[in-house]
Parts: sequence; structure tokens; C-alpha cells
Amino acid sequence: MSECLYSDSPYLLVLSVLALVVSLYFPVMLERKMTTRRLPLPLRKMVVANVAWNLCGILGIGFFSGEMDPGTPAYIGRQLLFGLQALCWTRVGIAVYDMGELILLSRHSVLKMVSWILSIVVVVALTCLLIFVPNFITEISVFGFHPFEDYPIFVCFMLVYAVFFLPACISIVYQLLRGSLFSLDQTIAQTGVYMAGSFIILLVLSVTFDFIIPATTKFGAWHGGFHFFIWHQFLTLFLAVLCGQYYTSARFKDKSSFWFLQKLISKIEDGIICFDDAGRITSVNHGASKLLGQSSINLCGKSIKSVLPPNLDFFRETVYSDVRMNINGETHVMKIYFFKCRQTLLTVINIAFFIDQSKTLLLQQNIKTLNEQYVEYTHDLVRYQDRLNKEAAIKAEKENVLNTLINALPFRVWYKSELGVYQKQNQQDLEKRGSREGARDNPEDISPYETEARENGEVRVYSSYEDKDGKEISQDEANRLARTGAVVQSFDNMYIPIIQQGQPPYKTLCLKVDMTEQRRLEQERNMLREQKFIHSRLEELGTICGAFAHDYNNILGSQLGFLEIAQEVIEDKQSQVYTFISEAKKAAQRGKDSLNELLNAIRGNANAATPAIVFSPYMIIEDVVRKISLTLPPNVKVHSEELDKSLKVRGIVASLDRIISNLANNALFAMKETGGGSLTFKLYPEVLESQLVTPYAPPVPAGSYAKFEISDTGTGMDSGTLERIFAPFFTTKAPGEGLGLGLSSALRLLKEGNAYFTVQTTLGEGTTFYLYWPMETETKEG
Repeated sequence: MSECLYSDSPYLLVLSVLALVVSLYFPVMLERKMTTRRLPLPLRKMVVANVAWNLCGILGIGFFSGEMDPGTPAYIGRQLLFGLQALCWTRVGIAVYDMGELILLSRHSVLKMVSWILSIVVVVALTCLLIFVPNFITEISVFGFHPFEDYPIFVCFMLVYAVFFLPACISIVYQLLRGSLFSLDQTIAQTGVYMAGSFIILLVLSVTFDFIIPATTKFGAWHGGFHFFIWHQFLTLFLAVLCGQYYTSARFKDKSSFWFLQKLISKIEDGIICFDDAGRITSVNHGASKLLGQSSINLCGKSIKSVLPPNLDFFRETVYSDVRMNINGETHVMKIYFFKCRQTLLTVINIAFFIDQSKTLLLQQNIKTLNEQYVEYTHDLVRYQDRLNKEAAIKAEKENVLNTLINALPFRVWYKSELGVYQKQNQQDLEKRGSREGARDNPEDISPYETEARENGEVRVYSSYEDKDGKEISQDEANRLARTGAVVQSFDNMYIPIIQQGQPPYKTLCLKVDMTEQRRLEQERNMLREQKFIHSRLEELGTICGAFAHDYNNILGSQLGFLEIAQEVIEDKQSQVYTFISEAKKAAQRGKDSLNELLNAIRGNANAATPAIVFSPYMIIEDVVRKISLTLPPNVKVHSEELDKSLKVRGIVASLDRIISNLANNALFAMKETGGGSLTFKLYPEVLESQLVTPYAPPVPAGSYAKFEISDTGTGMDSGTLERIFAPFFTTKAPGEGLGLGLSSALRLLKEGNAYFTVQTTLGEGTTFYLYWPMETETKEG
């Protein structure tokens, strides 16, 4: 026998239509009662599912009531409509679960999604089985028992109800009861208990009329009278109303605002009394207790008519002025407001708000007195403000004088706080670096002198140098740039701590003075002083050398005469003695030539200068090596193997001899200080394609040169020594060991021979001099 799913009762049709109308109007009505203009999402889903369920019920009553044979189009349409209706009440179960989550502020999105998907699959599967293979379900056996044999649709969808709808209903009842038990808010507790009780009653009634009664009566009203799940269809409507009532409660709409309102009411000095529809006082604020002279415990539970004058209309929104009340033997004039406040759809609270006007008059008198005092205080404030304005003007004038003073200073000034923050700058520093007030320097840019001044409280001064781009450089780099003619600025920096009461760090006053021009003038003054000293010494030396050269020339003449006689006396011209005498004669002749040059220079006889000749320079090197080898210390080695004997130069032999001898003697002296070493002579050709520029020496033009290399492994020289090695009378030797004229005379002889030099030195490792002597080609020599 086919089951009947929808009744043809006109009363149920009317009730279903009314339920649909209420479902459609309910959101509009609810939004008018709420502060928001949009329903919460779970309630909107419940309303939509309820509308669809009622619509399906109306269609079922109108077109698919009564029994139907399986396989017919009407049967298939009825099963599809009932499947859609089943999806609606399973969706209501999900919405009910959402409501519970919203109440407990918890989220289980995965569980809800799985439940919804599973419910769709089960309902669709059951609908397809009941349409296409209805006998499959009736033949299901469980331990020999056929539960689906008589009422397959009823049993199947009762199981769907028990799995997907009933647990959500039990869950929301539990959440409402739990929230009511643990809530300290009376409104929440009452609303929760009311909703839970109402929901339980409706759920029990629906289960009774939809399951228990049909099952116990063996579906006696089956033929056209039974309507499947009709009471649950109405249950969803009442459930939506209950949930809407909960959403419209004052506590749920805005818990933080409700809390703030309760706190505000408790702090108001005016009286506020809340009472129910029976006139029983439910709550009073502190102001009401104070005005009525009774505690809130004594007032709560009393009738409002026993507290306020009984002739007033307590349950109508109105205002009463000049109401006289006797409180503790005193007459008070009250102004009382009565109004109603809706907490839920069904809950309204009455409120009496009253103001003691007698106290208001006293307060007004007090305000008048205070206003008079305020006027007097305003006059005093004007006088005090005048004083402050005068002091501010004096302070501004002092500030202006200070700014004018620091801006007039010819150097940069700035001021920093204890934390290194810029406080003030003068105009020169502003033009140089821009405004820095309120900023800090990067830690790596802060000078250690500034840190010491700030932390130790000591004045620190140091010199600094900057290139043309304003970048700070070292002193050696500054000296190098100055020799090349580049712009180098010199500064004196001073950091002055401002020590007041307290511990370091201190505020710091920073000065930066441009000393470039002053240092240049000092350098020029020192150079003039040194040149004056050199000229004075040279004049004295010229006078002495003139007499000395005249006498020593006679001595050398007699020595040459005796050496010539000795050569004539010795018969063996190949003997070693003859060789030594020949070398002594050469040395004496060179000495005589040098003395003649000196005398000619002193007398100003330029025409008598020794003419330049073309010669092989390697012979001069070998001759110097032979001379120094006679007095060479045992810990010094001389090397002169790399000599190009094919090179020819034009010049004065004695001049080149003196140059190489002076460089060799200086090298021996430098190695004497280090305990020995090696002296190396090299001679080789060098072709410069472009001008050669090196520090501490004039540029070497492009051309072909015979390059002399004289290197030692002595002490080396620092930059300060390198700058002055060719200055007359400058020497690093001890007093009595040298005059400081060797290298200065060597430089003069190099200029006379149109030769050039460069020098390389490393402190502690040694020095190498390079001489560039123009080469003489065969064509030029011929």
C-alpha cells in the first residue's frame, strides 16, 4: 500500500498559508525592532528555509494529497517535492546549530559543512530509491526484521530527522539553558529560560503529533487525513520567532553598550527606578537610593506606588513637574518622567526617571557664585598672562640675541642634547648641512672625541680634513691631494661638554673652524723662514767653500804631481801598486774638477762649466761600487750584475758620479740602522709612452731613458721625511754625521743633466730611487 504524505484538509491549507505569510512578514517586522537594518545570517537562513518548507507544504496539500501508486507521474512529483521539503528541514537543523554557535561564540564550520553535505546526499539518495526502486527499501532486513516493510517513507525520513534535525534542536536547548545558568544578567537568564522552555514544549508537541500519535494509532487517519511533518513545519516558524526574540534582546544586540549603559545609570546622580508591569521594583540606581534615603536592597521588590506618590499614572509615558515628596522629614520638589523600554519582542520594562529640582535651585545658586569667582579668576589670569607675555618677550629677545651672536660667528656651531639629538645650529652649519634639528647622526658617523666629551665631561679638540666633496679624509690622504694641487680643507673641531647638575651623558656644544687659509699662510711663512735660513747658510757656506776650495785645490795639485812622479818611478806598469796609484790619481783629478766647478759657481763664471759628453753610465756604477766596497760593512751586500752596458747618455761624468755616490752613501747609512742588508744597482732602458706622475717627485715626460735603480733594504721613510729629503741642510743623521746637502746637490745635478727621478719607500722595509736619464742614440752622438 502506498503511503500518504500530504493531507487534503482545508484547515491545514489555511494554516500553511498563514504560516507562509507570517514567514514572509517576520523579517520586516523583526528589522523594525532591531538596531541593525539586516538580520543575522543564521536567522536569515532559517527564515528562507521556513518559507521554502511552507511553500512546499502548500503545494503538497494542493496537488499531491492522498495515496498514489508508485511509478506514476504524480507519485514521482510528490516524492521530488517531499525530498525538497526534507532538504528544507535539514537546512533548518543546520541554521539551528548556527544559532547555538552564535549564542556560545564558537565556530565549527567543518562539522556544519560535513553535516549539510551528508544530509543532501542522504535525502537525494532516499528520494531516488523511493522513486525508481521502492521495493529495495522495503526488502531491507536487519537480523530477520524488516523495519521498512510497512511504512518505508515514514521510517526512512524519521531516521533522517533523528540524525540531522533532532541533535541540532537538543544542542540549542542545552546552549540556552547553560547560558541562562551561568549568566549574571537577569535579562539574559530570563530570555534564555523562556526560549528553552518554549522550544522544548513546541518540540515535544511536534514529535507527539507527527510521530507518536500516528505510530500508536497505526496511522488510522492515513487515507487522505495524514500530513507528514506538518507540526514540525509550524515548529520552524515559532522557532524563528523565538530566535528573533533572542536577537532583539538588549543584551544580545550590543553587549558592550548594555554594559556601558548599566555603568552609566549607576553613576547618574538623578534617580532611575525600573519596575515591571505589576508595579514591582526590579532595580534602582545609586542616585535613586540617595534621593529617596533608602538602600537599593530595601527598594527592590517594593511596589512603585509605595515609593512615589500613588496618584501618578505609572504605566503611561508622561512627565510630571513640581511633584512634592516628603523624604526623611524634608520636602523635595521632583520632576518625574515615565517611559517604557522594550527589551525583547515580548518583554517591556517600565522606567521612572526623577530629578530633585530643589537641589537644582541650590546648584544654580552655587553656579552663580562660581561664575562670580570665575570672573575674578579671569581677571587674575589676565594679569598673570601679561606677566607671562613680558617674560616671554624678554626670553624671545635673549633668544634673538643668542641666535644673532651664533649666526655672526665665522665658524660652524651646533648644539646637541644628552642623547645626541640636534637642538640648534648656526647659519653657517645650516647652509653646509641643512636643518638637522630633532635628528640624530648615524652611530658610525659620530666622532670618538664627541663621545668622550659627552660621556666623560672633558673638552676634546682634534683636526680633520675634507676633500672638495666635503668627505672627511685622513691626514696622509690630505697631504697626497695637496701635492697634486687638489682642494683640501682643514678644520679644527672642538667638543665642549655643558656640565650641569647630574651625571653623564652631558649636553655638547660643537665648534668646527675652517683653518684652511690660516694653515696655508702658516705653511708659506714656514717655507719663507726656511728659505731665508737656507740662503743665509748657503752664503756662509759659499764664503767658507771659496777659501777651502782654493787651499784644497793647491793640495790636490801637489797630490797629482806626486802621483805622476810615482807612476814614472814604478817600472812594472802591471803591478797592483801601479793600479792603486792610477785609481788614486783618478780620484784626485775628479776632486780637482769638482773644486774647479765649485770655484766657477762661486765666482759666477758660467763659461768655465765642464762640457757634457756622451759616455756609458755603467762604468760610473762600477766605479762607485769599487769605491764603496773598500769601506763596506761586512753585513751589507752589494749587487750590480744587471747593468746594460750598451746604453749611452750625455752629461757630466762627475755629476752622475756624485749623484750615485750620494744615493749609495744614504742607502748604506739606512742599512746601518737596521743591522745590515743588501744594496742593489740596476741599469736598463725604459720607454715611457705617456707622462709618468708619482708622489713626492716631479712628473717624468714621455721618452726614452736609461733607467737607474738604486734600492736598499734599510729603514725606509715616512711621508714627512719624503717631503723634505731634497731640502738643503735637512738630514735624519745624528749631529756631526751629515750636513743634509747630499740629496739637494744630487737634485741640482739631475736638473742640470735634464734627468728625472722617482722614489718608492716602505717604512721598515727599504727604499728604491729610480733615475731617468735621457738616452743618447748613435745618430745623435755622431
